[in-house]
Amino acid sequence: MTSRSRDNTPAFTWLVTFMGAGHLMLVLATGRLRWEHVVADALLVGVAWAGPRTRRFLLGGFPLWLTGMLLDSQGLWLSLRGEIHTGDLWARERLWFPAPGGVNWPEWWSTRSHPALDLLCGFAYAAYLYEVFLVAIFFFVKKDDRFQRLCWAFLAVNALGVVVYMLYPAAPPWYILQYGPGPANLAALPSPAGTARFDALLGIRYFAGFYSRNPNVFGAMPSLHAAYPFLVMLIVWRNGPAWRVVTGAFALLVAFSAVYLTHHYILDVLAGLTAALAAYLAVELAFARVRKSAPLPAVSIPLTPGGDTRA
Repeated sequence: MTSRSRDNTPAFTWLVTFMGAGHLMLVLATGRLRWEHVVADALLVGVAWAGPRTRRFLLGGFPLWLTGMLLDSQGLWLSLRGEIHTGDLWARERLWFPAPGGVNWPEWWSTRSHPALDLLCGFAYAAYLYEVFLVAIFFFVKKDDRFQRLCWAFLAVNALGVVVYMLYPAAPPWYILQYGPGPANLAALPSPAGTARFDALLGIRYFAGFYSRNPNVFGAMPSLHAAYPFLVMLIVWRNGPAWRVVTGAFALLVAFSAVYLTHHYILDVLAGLTAALAAYLAVELAFARVRKSAPLPAVSIPLTPGGDTRA
């Protein structure tokens, strides 16, 4: 038996290995190393070297890992972002989507919360990310290539979001309610906003802990909370009416929750849906081109008795 060598190891395995090791050195050099980084990078490399069966998971797992590293590293380049927008979105929202009393909808809901809505919307805001992972696992188990397409589209929509965050950094509604529409307060701390009521009702600190790690306060536009469930709905659309209704209803609930919990404007939600659609179409087009350019499998023609190959 010969040992595994570099020559018979897929190049993708080495790429993943170098990426995992490189990321670990990056977080160590920038003083951001946490146990989650070690676990994520070790799992990535471990799966890459575990064999062909687990390596199949990397076709989708790798873009998920890239997404996590992209979002986790936002703090490294926030100093390069453009002018931060505060009051302009607030005013535009009031003009284009006026609520009763001449205010915008996040402002209107901020004084009309209800425990039932707090629980429902808090659940939606907690579950939106897990929906992506559950559907991805479902497709992986079913050996459906939509596992890969969903994961790459997930990376694409997050990359689009980060690009917009850099070009058009915008304050969320809760920031305006707390600090006003004046010049951006760069010392402002991230806030769970309306989700704090969900934590209080259940006596937990889920959202307090989640948002305390958010390095980007001024990342309201687009709403990735609204983008993820919409992307899932697009991916599962051809599964039938039941899938469309369930995922569509959840996407609507998360979109409403984003506004109700004062995390986003309606404009942010619409931008998130647009980003999800763009990511979905881009990945579908890319996979279609790869499928079209793939060589056709060779078809063997059985020999007739006597070696005659005539049909």
